[in-house]
Amino acid sequence: MRQIPLLAAIRGLRSFSFGYISYLVPLYLYHIGFSIVEVGIYAFVATIASSFLLLLSGFLGDLYSKRNTLILVSILPGLAFLAFLLTRDFYVVFATALFGLSFSAIGGGAGGGPVAPVMNALVADVVERPKRTRTYSNLMIISILGAILGGFVASRLEVTIASYYSVLFLIAFVLTIISILLMLFLEEGRFKKKEPSAGEEKRGVLPTKSVKNIGMISLAGMMGSLGLGVVTPLMSIYFSIIGFSDTEISDIFTLSYVAAGVGIVFASFFERSFGSINSVVVLRLLGSGLFVFIPFVSPILAAVVYVTRTGIYQMALPIRQNFQMSVITSSERARGNSLTGISRRIPYGVATTFGSYLMALGAYTVMFSFAGIVSLLDPILYYIFFSKMNADQAES
Repeated sequence: MRQIPLLAAIRGLRSFSFGYISYLVPLYLYHIGFSIVEVGIYAFVATIASSFLLLLSGFLGDLYSKRNTLILVSILPGLAFLAFLLTRDFYVVFATALFGLSFSAIGGGAGGGPVAPVMNALVADVVERPKRTRTYSNLMIISILGAILGGFVASRLEVTIASYYSVLFLIAFVLTIISILLMLFLEEGRFKKKEPSAGEEKRGVLPTKSVKNIGMISLAGMMGSLGLGVVTPLMSIYFSIIGFSDTEISDIFTLSYVAAGVGIVFASFFERSFGSINSVVVLRLLGSGLFVFIPFVSPILAAVVYVTRTGIYQMALPIRQNFQMSVITSSERARGNSLTGISRRIPYGVATTFGSYLMALGAYTVMFSFAGIVSLLDPILYYIFFSKMNADQAES
């Protein structure tokens, strides 16, 4: 089980920088002259690129090498951070969208980045189902602690250093390199699937055994991302528009990470008490619906609502990860994760472009109402599809 602490260290380092990168990049682009609509288009291109990388990582992870795939898709964000450090040229900076940076902070609804399918599959390979929710929760807590620390450092640097954008991108670049070095110590043989013996079915390129469950998970997730994508990538700009400083925005996001960490601590309790599906449905209903109230309250209350809904929404994640890993055949997990991830990321990117136009017009009520109402279809469909399914029987 040495692999789990190693994965935890990698996630913690990545989360330190991505804890502020998710909201810093939109602010940075806005700061150097991108219009709100151009920020939305950048986010759309980044989402499409990330979707391709997500598909690539899942298929390469299952069919080739999980460790080497992790390394490959982890190099690209480092190149983006390096570009931010070296130039402000519009076309060069816009080209970094091709490296698939995520604008989704914790609780954003876009699904994980390209490393997520492989990391989740690695955990499922070595941890038995009854212990997985706790393992996913623990890894999420490590991620959130890293994000909290990263957000705290970012907010302090924003107060003390004039060139804080450059310093924060440099930190992100260095931590990316360190995390890649740690990936070299993952034991490939531990996770690698054995070649099928005579008489066993040989794996194809596309996942076929779990195609129905992958399709249902994808459809539900698509609706959640179509709703949340309208607002969550642009929340830092929204907070800036309603009067918060960059430092205060950092503090808001840091508090949202704290709320997510508290929520995840109780994830296993909710799953044991109410069952996997009921827990996911109730938590996601609350986490999505609260978005509707944000434009109708004062800036301070808007921040409080955002922090609260992030904690509630995120509490469902490890439960959902465990259930998803249980209803997808073990040999198809990375590919299944990739396909369900793409179903969330592409609508998320399209919705962000739509949201950027609404924000540029000042149509905040429409933005947040659309986000809250449409994203409710995610837990509703999840209940319709899976309320009668026994994940323990589906495990394979």
